[in-house]
Amino acid sequence: MTAVPLKTKLALLITVILWGSAYVAIRAGLQGYSPGGLALLRLLISSVAIYFVLYRDRKSRSSIQKRDLYRVLFAGAIGIGCYNIALNYGEIFVPAGMASFIGSQIPVVTTLLAVFFLGERINRYGVLGMCLSVVGVGLIALGHHHAEFGFYLSILYVIFSIFAVGCYNILQKPLLQKYKAIHLTAYALWGGTIVLLVFLPNLIHDLQHTTLKATAIVIYLGIFPGVVGYSTWNYALSTIPASRAASFLYLMPIFATLIGWIWLGEVPTLIALTGALIALLGVWVVNHSYKRLVKVSV
Repeated sequence: MTAVPLKTKLALLITVILWGSAYVAIRAGLQGYSPGGLALLRLLISSVAIYFVLYRDRKSRSSIQKRDLYRVLFAGAIGIGCYNIALNYGEIFVPAGMASFIGSQIPVVTTLLAVFFLGERINRYGVLGMCLSVVGVGLIALGHHHAEFGFYLSILYVIFSIFAVGCYNILQKPLLQKYKAIHLTAYALWGGTIVLLVFLPNLIHDLQHTTLKATAIVIYLGIFPGVVGYSTWNYALSTIPASRAASFLYLMPIFATLIGWIWLGEVPTLIALTGALIALLGVWVVNHSYKRLVKVSV
């Protein structure tokens, strides 16, 4: 197996730090915004920012074929639009660090979807990893004492969000061999923004009652985890296999937990932290089994 290029490693490191910080920033932003309002404003900011990035490159943007354009818009609607709104609702009750550990299951979901829709194979080690992940997420859910129904519903929202990203990865991968990552990122962001326009009334209401601090947090979410994070992620996907790139995401919850502890004072319980580590181990086993499988089949 060839080594990951240095530029790709740097792009992945930027991605996991920014996306890890996003979990914490969402929790902070929800103190001044509704889930729908926050998601829409975040993507509006991302959409405008990336438009100016591409302003001088009209020719390459217009070269995307119509059939592929619909595909990337659909991928963005699911993997960015649905992901953002589901995650926001999930983080109403779920702490940022624990939400990020559940989010680290994206490689597991991507592998599972690849098995069903792309015909890829998985061995018994991969199945074991998936079982460990399920157990870990279950312990995260059980690790919060006196949790109410809203907390468990929020867990389901976070789980739904990772399935949305898994679909995004599967839909985007073939297009990254044909087009520049930055252009696909732009159209995916616009596709996600269009879907979330249904929350425009929520956003208008929020803007009339929110604080400057909360708005600054949403601006950060839109520019850095949004434009920069998705651009570096798509660049990485264009240079190495999707499953291999996804394996780097296990670093994301480590950054999210540390940032959440420093910024919000969120300290996970022992049971929840144990579950988080088991879930992370499950991700590692799935990725390790997948690498073994690829090596044998080549």
